[in-house]
Amino acid sequence: MFDLGETLFEPLPSEFGERNLLTFARRVDVSESDQTVIETFAKAKAKVANQFANRSFFTHHEFIATVFTACCESLGKNGSAAADVYATAQRDDVVENLSPRADCFSTLDELNRRGHRLGIVSNIDDDWLTPLIDRWKLADHVDGILSSQTARSCKPDQRIFQLACEQHACTPAQVVFVGDDEVNDIRGANDAGMTSVLYRDPSEQSIATLADHSIRQLSDVLTLPSLS
Repeated sequence: MFDLGETLFEPLPSEFGERNLLTFARRVDVSESDQTVIETFAKAKAKVANQFANRSFFTHHEFIATVFTACCESLGKNGSAAADVYATAQRDDVVENLSPRADCFSTLDELNRRGHRLGIVSNIDDDWLTPLIDRWKLADHVDGILSSQTARSCKPDQRIFQLACEQHACTPAQVVFVGDDEVNDIRGANDAGMTSVLYRDPSEQSIATLADHSIRQLSDVLTLPSLS
């Protein structure tokens, strides 16, 4: 099983997020420099993520809108009126500009050739995910796709992992879970009893991880003994 964003797919280029942030921040009269707004948003995102960490479910739209509002509040403005349209603009850019990693489909197709069942488990809203499934024909490459909105559960909450196993008629011990997030993907998979694999971008420095395995490109999963 694979996470989607920043695992099977490349991160959304920062230019899109920064453009939307600055556009909608200016609409609510935020006047600080671009860099200050961007840095404030990053701090607000970390704070909101910590607040949401104990919630078993929330929509990505709600999360993004809450971060925008918190960012504006930190800069002395009320961003609530623009939060929903900002989150929608982010969704639109993800749908239009998110792209798979270069070795995404070749890796999935080789795993399919080897006889492995494949799934995608993502903390994403259905109105973000469905257009990506259609655009990239993801259903042609995997056996099942599960969103947090459909599951009513966000990784690392255990319900989404349990439902993914039910979807594929397997036990957690039979699953190799590949993701880029140490908490959502790795801790969540470990708690579920799965074999965890951390995808770490080649440009990132090595850090301690709780993952059973660590890879630098998707095709590295093909070298794992359990997937040979």
